[in-house]
Amino acid sequence: MKRTSKSGRVAMAMLVVAAGIAPAAAQSRMSVSNEDNLRRTCPSLDCGAIGRFYAGESIVVYETVEGWSRVSEYYTAGCFDGRSLFVESGPDACTAENGINDGELAEWIRTDFLVKAADIAG
Repeated sequence: MKRTSKSGRVAMAMLVVAAGIAPAAAQSRMSVSNEDNLRRTCPSLDCGAIGRFYAGESIVVYETVEGWSRVSEYYTAGCFDGRSLFVESGPDACTAENGINDGELAEWIRTDFLVKAADIAG
């Protein structure tokens, strides 16, 4: 059996670690353009609402899908007995159809309610 040098083992370990890390998706900073936009559990008006966005609120867009923008990382949906404790109105089922997968959800807003954020650096 051929022995691998210490530097070779370190390089192999680094490749294994790097292979498990997905490249960062392009993100952009946006602002909400008007009042009372609901935070949805998925990109549809048929999904549950977990709060509101307010005019001028600055958010990061992680992805855009068919006119909707995901504006949060995925996080626990607070599922208990098949229902999300975080949903304030609308469907609260912890199901894929409601944007809740493996007990996690993300926040979505219609893209047409977003505008480019002002350059705060001047």
